[in-house]
Amino acid sequence: MCPVSTNHDDENPSSRRLWRLVGVAGVLAIPLLVIWWPGCRQYPSLTSKEGMQQMKLLYAACNTKDTERLGRVEQGVEKMTREGKLSPAELEAFSKIIGMAKASDWERAEKAAFKFAQDQVGQGHPAPDEHDHHHDKKPQKGNPKR
Repeated sequence: MCPVSTNHDDENPSSRRLWRLVGVAGVLAIPLLVIWWPGCRQYPSLTSKEGMQQMKLLYAACNTKDTERLGRVEQGVEKMTREGKLSPAELEAFSKIIGMAKASDWERAEKAAFKFAQDQVGQGHPAPDEHDHHHDKKPQKGNPKR
């Protein structure tokens, strides 16, 4: 009579490896879900092309610790606010990061500006008239389009 094995792991080593792989994949997927889950965003979606431009300039100002550039961003944000191109949440996000930089907390401001930019990823695509393709441009005189 053959002894009966009570250890199921001995019966199918490939099954054990598969479950281990599934477990590792699950553990790796959790941080990605936390990062990309919409509820985990710290900053609001920007609603205008101008807002996106100011956000990029804000990151550049913080990254280079450039107070002059920061001043231009602040002026741009103020202008957009007057023109009604920023929501209250967008204004708050810009103000918070600008405040960090003005207080010389450049490292924290840079990280916050980077997170602000990251939170814009996947927020939609530009409208057809908001993007620029080389093939959309009209040829100049004396230089026919080929």
